[in-house]
Amino acid sequence: MTDCFVLHEELLKLQDANYFFPNEILVAELSTIELDRLLNDTTDKITENSSAITNAELFDVLRSFVKKYNLLESTTMNRVLDIIISGFRSEYEATSNDLEADEEDTYGDHRIAMEMYGFLLGWLISNAEDKAASKSGVASGVDGATSGKTKRSRQAKSKNATITTVNLTEEWDWSAQKLAALDLMLEVLELRINKIWTSTHERDTFVSLFTKSAYLMLENVTNTKNNDIKTRVFKILSICVKDYNHAFGAQTSIIQEVQYYEHLSEPMAEFLHVLSSQYDHTQLAEEILIEINNKEFGDKDVIGPKNFSKFLVKLSELAPKVVIKQVGLLVGHFNNEPYTMRCGLIEVLGNLIIDLANQEEQATNHITQVNGFFDLLEERFLDVNSYCRSKLLQVYLKICDLKAKFPKRRQRLTDLVVRSLEDKASQVRKYAIKLLTKLISTHPYGLIHGGELSAGEWEERLKNVEEELKALQPPQEIVDMGAGREASTELEDRSDIQDMDIDILQFTRRYYTDAVRFIHQIHTAIPTLCQLLVSTTKSEVLEAIDFFVTAYTYKMEFAGEGLKKMLHLIWTKDNNDEGKGIRKRLIESYRKLYFDFDISISDKENVYIITRNLISLTFNATLAELTSLEQLLSTIMNEGDISDEVIAKLWSVYSVSKKEIPKAQRRGAIIVLSMLAKAKMEIVQEKIDLLLKIGLGSFGKADFSLAKYTCIALQRLGGSKTKVKGSLTNDSIRLPMSHQIFHRLKQMIEIQTTSQEWFALAEQVINTIYLLGEHPDILCADIIKRKAAHVFDLKIPDDNVMEIDDETINTNQAPFMMHPIQLSQLVFIVGHVAIKHIVHLEIIEAEWKRRKAADESKGDDELEQVAGTTEDELGEAIAQIRERELLFGENSLLAVFGPLISNICANNKTYNHHTLQISATLALAKLMCVSSEFCENNLQLLFTILERSNEPTIRSNIIIALGDMTVCFNNIIDENINYLYKRLSDSDSLVKKNTLMVLTHLILNGMIKVKGQLGEMAKCLEDEDQRISDLARLFFTELASKDNAVYNNLPDIISNLSSGDNPVNEDSFKKIMKFLFDFIEKDKHTENVVEKLCLRFKNLDDQRQWRNIAYCLSLLPYKNEKIIKKLIEGMPHYQDKLHEQEVCTFFNEIISKAKSVKPQKPEMKQIIDEYEAKIEEHRARGQDHEETIKKAAAATQKGKKKSSSTTQ
Repeated sequence: MTDCFVLHEELLKLQDANYFFPNEILVAELSTIELDRLLNDTTDKITENSSAITNAELFDVLRSFVKKYNLLESTTMNRVLDIIISGFRSEYEATSNDLEADEEDTYGDHRIAMEMYGFLLGWLISNAEDKAASKSGVASGVDGATSGKTKRSRQAKSKNATITTVNLTEEWDWSAQKLAALDLMLEVLELRINKIWTSTHERDTFVSLFTKSAYLMLENVTNTKNNDIKTRVFKILSICVKDYNHAFGAQTSIIQEVQYYEHLSEPMAEFLHVLSSQYDHTQLAEEILIEINNKEFGDKDVIGPKNFSKFLVKLSELAPKVVIKQVGLLVGHFNNEPYTMRCGLIEVLGNLIIDLANQEEQATNHITQVNGFFDLLEERFLDVNSYCRSKLLQVYLKICDLKAKFPKRRQRLTDLVVRSLEDKASQVRKYAIKLLTKLISTHPYGLIHGGELSAGEWEERLKNVEEELKALQPPQEIVDMGAGREASTELEDRSDIQDMDIDILQFTRRYYTDAVRFIHQIHTAIPTLCQLLVSTTKSEVLEAIDFFVTAYTYKMEFAGEGLKKMLHLIWTKDNNDEGKGIRKRLIESYRKLYFDFDISISDKENVYIITRNLISLTFNATLAELTSLEQLLSTIMNEGDISDEVIAKLWSVYSVSKKEIPKAQRRGAIIVLSMLAKAKMEIVQEKIDLLLKIGLGSFGKADFSLAKYTCIALQRLGGSKTKVKGSLTNDSIRLPMSHQIFHRLKQMIEIQTTSQEWFALAEQVINTIYLLGEHPDILCADIIKRKAAHVFDLKIPDDNVMEIDDETINTNQAPFMMHPIQLSQLVFIVGHVAIKHIVHLEIIEAEWKRRKAADESKGDDELEQVAGTTEDELGEAIAQIRERELLFGENSLLAVFGPLISNICANNKTYNHHTLQISATLALAKLMCVSSEFCENNLQLLFTILERSNEPTIRSNIIIALGDMTVCFNNIIDENINYLYKRLSDSDSLVKKNTLMVLTHLILNGMIKVKGQLGEMAKCLEDEDQRISDLARLFFTELASKDNAVYNNLPDIISNLSSGDNPVNEDSFKKIMKFLFDFIEKDKHTENVVEKLCLRFKNLDDQRQWRNIAYCLSLLPYKNEKIIKKLIEGMPHYQDKLHEQEVCTFFNEIISKAKSVKPQKPEMKQIIDEYEAKIEEHRARGQDHEETIKKAAAATQKGKKKSSSTTQ
């Protein structure tokens, strides 16, 4: 056998699928008994002498088993594997003994036997790994490698042989034997095999048996997850590379493995790290890096660049000193197309910076290298791929956590990150916010004064140090006297003493300057961050919340602005995980900032700080912010996170009287208490006397805003639970009119004042009376009478009955013209009482229905029929009272003031006081919501005021009121709806915004039908005011989901924008159309739009309209033949317009869009090609025609000039 077996030749033969050897046994056809007999015989021979493998028959028996290895039963497979490993180990031990004894005459026999065992083991491993990889359950096989208990037992006919058996019912698993096989390979490689294999070629061939097996094992992803297997494989390969000239083979194999096996990217990097750190061999890693640098990746090569990227990143983490030597070559890949490779190099540079920064000795060349790496990273902020820019920001997040802060680089980095907040990619913006937060939390300016970043404090410090520096500079007079000896000596003495102080101060100034600059850099990002708080992407919003929380923690002044903007997120819907996440994070953030106790201070101090912070939230807050804050605080209160001590402290601040406190502080306390009472009414219920004493007492009379918020707090007594639509339950409470609350409220509204704050107070007083009083109409009537008596200088009889003559009021103007503010207050009260009384009537009707429903549950069917009739009668009675009695009844108090208010509004030149006109117009609008008759009588007056008034407040109020009137009296307003649409072009942005909001509400809720006026709303899409533009986008987005409304009105919108009374410019037209055409999604709609637009070309002479229609056609998707055919059918209408360059360009874009549809049928391609040829033909013909016309015109002009000269 020694002469027959040549390892190299056998390995070449084995590559053939039909590997043949002379004495092959067809083991697959043998019975179990015959197989056992063969294996027992083989075991006996090998156990007796491991070199028996050189026997040709025995070797061919084992080759036969290995060849059909995957067809064997699991018991047989394990026996074959055990025989080979046991025999190989025995041969290894015999060879080791002979090597130690220098028995050179045995080396040849050992070489043949070792090669045979190695050949069998390598072949078996190859088959075993193929079988393991083909099984779907391999992934769990490693973890359960030892789950099947194994035992060694002697077979009946072989007393000395040992084999491994497993339960026949179990799947074959050789994980336990893998480690034994790998350990055996290691032991063999550690022999002095150079003595046995004197020929390099033969030795390399033998070693290749182990390296090939090692690579095969790594190709199985399950093996790479087993650290024991992975460690042994790395050792085998490392020994082969270092001792057996396997470096070049390893280089080739690693490059191939990384390129084609994604899971081997990181393990191969780990192997190179083991090779360099444990075996002191870095050359292989360096050669591989050089080869990677020389690789060129194609545009369609996705897997290769990704795998090499992961490999480089892992290697730079484990062995940065190896990578840094070749990084100068690798960065060339920044200029290549695959973005995954650029992402990997960005991370590699970050790892190298981290390694250099963590080294204890900072050499000069290290600083140079770090700066070079930073330069390369900063260039990547302009990378065309968003994944690269995102990865860059993630790398900087790691760098910011280093002890080394790189202060000079941070300034530049902050500028770049602020710019990245406006990146078009959401992922980039997310990490930009995250990095800004990290820059704040890891800033380097906490060495002297702690970590806070208050701009005011740092600017004050900088100012002080500059003054100190200025004071230490020598006076100019002494410098000028330098020629004198005494002066010179004095100057030198002072200089020697002060040099050190000046150096320290200059360093401090530079430190302060950098800190101030950093704070201002962050400040420039605030507007963008506030916009990102309302982003539609959840991750951006969450990161923006974290940013403002961090900024507030570091005492940055601008953080308060962001925290107020955050408040509106409390309205985020909880109908999905995204909304819940944002709302939950918001509540957690406010809880952390305002309610969590600081364990380092006392409870009393904690309560004081929490109270102060809560009150500060109300300072300079808008109505929208206060509304959102109310929802947030009531939610937190419901969760029980606000202690009684904090509530008590808030009451203490509200009621303090022994010392002067700012008005805003007292107001803030009652605002917060009112918000908390929304969740827990008892907060206010237990302190009614205090509210009356403070808010409606002397303090309230001196501060109308305090009184107003006190009224709002009292309204919490009426219950604040959201009413369920259609529900008849009523949990509100009503107080008798003799209650002290109403006495104080009456006193407050009757205060004689000219303050504008009175109107807001009066509104809340009336609201409170109608919410809490059993008979609010009685008290309000008395208030109106007393106010009228004061305004008109009338006396009220003792029986509290006052008759007011209409004629006296309307004609005798002199008494009240002297008090326009008082008259304004009167009409304001009248108007607001009227609108609240409507609500009161609805409450009465609802309460009656509730009581009736309760009675019905106890009654019978007959009673229900009677009650049903009564209910109808009550509804009609209420409607009659509202329509006829309130404003036209003989005994109605409001009826007295209707003509007065109309007269004031109609005679605005006579009653020209600014406040009076605003109050009267508002009151008129409220009265018009009461009765349809009154509304119809005064509607034209209201429209006249709307058209002619120069006061934006009046126009805004009328617009809002018209929205309410449309709801109440749809038929009356619908005929005059154009007056509303006209306000969309109002000069005042507030009026325009309110008009858009009212129309949005009316249209989306079906209150009015769109009749071609959507063009005016479409113009708002390009409004200068971002709020109006955003509202318009929201409107059309919602409208598009309702019965094809955008599609149905598209022709009218196009007409309005391009040729209406006030057409928009072409750029705006294109932007608006691009937005609207995105809503045309159905193919049928696309076909119809194409047909209608083509017809529009007919009889059009305006070239701008040609361009507009052609542009609209280019926006549509051309997905099928029908749409293209519609376009071809309409060609007669536009073929004579194709000579216009821009029109032709748009049609060429249509052709390109149609060609890009994949997959494309041959018929479709033919149609498009024919259409393209026709377009070109008509374009050329049209151009020739135009040139002919121009020549004719020129000739005519020339003839006229010639005849003119002849005549002269």
